[in-house]
Amino acid sequence: MALTYGIVWADFGAEKTETASAEHALGTKMVLPDGRTFYYAKNSSAAITSAGMIVDGIVAVGAHDMDLTLILAHSVGDNTISLEVPTTDLTKDQYKDGYLIFNDAAGEGEVYRIVSHPAHDASADNTVIITIEDEGIQTALTTSTEAQLIYNPYTDVKLIDGDGTMSTGPLGVTTIPVTASYYCWLQTSGISSVGIGAQVGVLGDGLSVSQESGESGLAERADYSDESDLRIIGTAMSVASVNTDKQVCMLDIRS
Repeated sequence: MALTYGIVWADFGAEKTETASAEHALGTKMVLPDGRTFYYAKNSSAAITSAGMIVDGIVAVGAHDMDLTLILAHSVGDNTISLEVPTTDLTKDQYKDGYLIFNDAAGEGEVYRIVSHPAHDASADNTVIITIEDEGIQTALTTSTEAQLIYNPYTDVKLIDGDGTMSTGPLGVTTIPVTASYYCWLQTSGISSVGIGAQVGVLGDGLSVSQESGESGLAERADYSDESDLRIIGTAMSVASVNTDKQVCMLDIRS
């Protein structure tokens, strides 16, 4: 079955579902009748035990995320690209639905969605063939072109760790408890309920990802003086009486 792309217009309740197998392409957008928006994601191997938790994506592979060189020059329209990946193996379709991005020289700044690629044993062969969507490349590439392999951000999401190293930044908020490795919807805009840390917000406060130790997946008041600046993910619409409660929020991660 071909997976759907684009926007899904759904009835109330569709956002509170999870499945063991994919029913949409990762990153598919869903809109409810009241305008709340959600994006389709796959959970990591760690279950998320509550709704209202903020998540981010998988950590990039350091040997794949910058300055990969091309084995061959490529012409406009080519949709199979030969990359040199001398270290760190790839599993088959590890980057499927992710992105091939050219970060230097000819084609710099262009972004292409990845359709497939084979498994790669770096000790046996440096070459990896990446197949992109049928549009093909729009700029002729040279062997001086450098590239990045980037996961679809909605792959293997996990509780965001503002006290440690975030992987992608906030992607959305869970709508139900999510089983390990299941597919689900993450809310990104509209009325939501978000876990709050020790620095609770009051009505009208901006909320950002908590940077307190032990508060993974939670939000906090954005102007808390001891914290570095992070983007505001929403606005408090009520007062949470105690930390770890859920706080009503006008969410604005991705609309």
